Amino acid sequence: MVSTVCAVCSAPASQQCAGCQQTVYCGRDHQRQHWKATHRRECHCYRVVENASLGRYVIATRKIRQGEIIFRDVPAVVGPKMASVPVCLGCNRDLMATCRSDERFHECSRCGWPVCGAECEGAEQHRTECSILAGSSYRPKIRPARDEPTKRESAYCAIVPLRVLLLQSHAPDTYAQLQRLESHVEERLKSPLYEVVRSNLVPFVRTVLGLQQYSAETILQVCAILDTNCFEIRLPERWTKVRALYPLGAMLSHDCRPNTKHYFDDTLRMVLVATVDIERGGTISASYTQPLLGTLHRRLALKQSKHFECQCERCTDPTELGTSLSGFRCPKCRKGIVLPAQPCNPQSVWRCRQRNCAFSETATVYAARCTETQQQLLNLNRAEPGEYEAFIRQHQTSAHGWNAFVLQAKYALIQLLDHRTTVESVEQSEVSLRRTVELCHDLLAVADHLEPGLGFFRVKLLVTLEKALATLQHRCPKPSSKEGAEWSSLKEELNRISRLDPSMSSQIIDKK
Repeated sequence: MVSTVCAVCSAPASQQCAGCQQTVYCGRDHQRQHWKATHRRECHCYRVVENASLGRYVIATRKIRQGEIIFRDVPAVVGPKMASVPVCLGCNRDLMATCRSDERFHECSRCGWPVCGAECEGAEQHRTECSILAGSSYRPKIRPARDEPTKRESAYCAIVPLRVLLLQSHAPDTYAQLQRLESHVEERLKSPLYEVVRSNLVPFVRTVLGLQQYSAETILQVCAILDTNCFEIRLPERWTKVRALYPLGAMLSHDCRPNTKHYFDDTLRMVLVATVDIERGGTISASYTQPLLGTLHRRLALKQSKHFECQCERCTDPTELGTSLSGFRCPKCRKGIVLPAQPCNPQSVWRCRQRNCAFSETATVYAARCTETQQQLLNLNRAEPGEYEAFIRQHQTSAHGWNAFVLQAKYALIQLLDHRTTVESVEQSEVSLRRTVELCHDLLAVADHLEPGLGFFRVKLLVTLEKALATLQHRCPKPSSKEGAEWSSLKEELNRISRLDPSMSSQIIDKK
């Protein structure tokens, strides 16, 4: 609720802060005074709220415009994934990418863990844990493996949990904040993975490292908090992937049709951007799944990785916001689409939506059909566009053009054709380019339903479409005036997007 008294003198007030629209002042003098004193750090277009069904989540305190940066969140911890390729504990670099011989990696002179060199031994990220690791008798046996450059080392599973535990002594406020995050530890303890964590990681921390002050329950809860809330970050310049825990980012609600996207800047801060306008009081949401997965598979992925049952608008709508992404064409009437009667119930009966058609099938039959189709898709040669074209033709009628598996094949084909046009002859590339344009138009219509505005999926399609149209204009002896007009319009659209969302500028420029 917005206050009605001045934040400085408590006099009746009505002059709202334009930034958060939550704080009011009796005049400009007190507004300037409060801004300099504290409000500069407190003024946000969002706030964290809590209820019984969603727990803690983030809402807009005012209307947030498309392209607006909602927040920048500093990671509480960053480090290797549970099983990781050899990485430097100081800077997260993939050590195999820079190793020039089959000799041992450079090892930290104090704790013996692999790092890039002497400079990374003293890196802030590694400094606190180094003394703990050095005080134990354990030395990891992580060696270069030229014959297996992507080999993952399980020893790294202890690093990020250890970094969280050590926050208790050198950043107690952050540690307390992380302890309040959702863990779903009870459900996770029933899994085989957590049997391994219980029997290996817990004794490593308590016995090998000598950190008896942390109980087995605390260590398991920390691991569960990480598994529930961590974001995976790809570091192309360091040739690796790491995971990071963001205190504010962890509180974002999931929605299969999100209104934000995020990226990570050079300092690994999480930058959250509004992809569409968000009204005051609206829930600020992110998505933890892929847009081209059907409801059954999205909800299963969320249940397995995040341990919650999604009840968003898309999941509760049998048509998935008008796309019928999960549906198959009715084998009886050949006109209707078979969709679930209760989309959030994995045991729901599936029925034809065509009037006067009585066809239905059980969830078991539907799941078997999905498994068979998915396996066909996975078996395709990923370097051969013709196999994807054949798959699309085969399932265009039996599944329908916007079926999830057909759309996944179309999206894979777009990426294959985009690569092919750089090496093909003019005649071959014109065919590939026009097919790319056709497929982009099709998937953009889907993106407008599922990930509108500045969503990554939609913008990537726009970039690919613009590139294909530009190449057609330059390569074809008689370029189409209609395509030329569309190309011009697309350039304007992408320029608008890069002005709204600077994070897309490099992608748009790189594609041209």
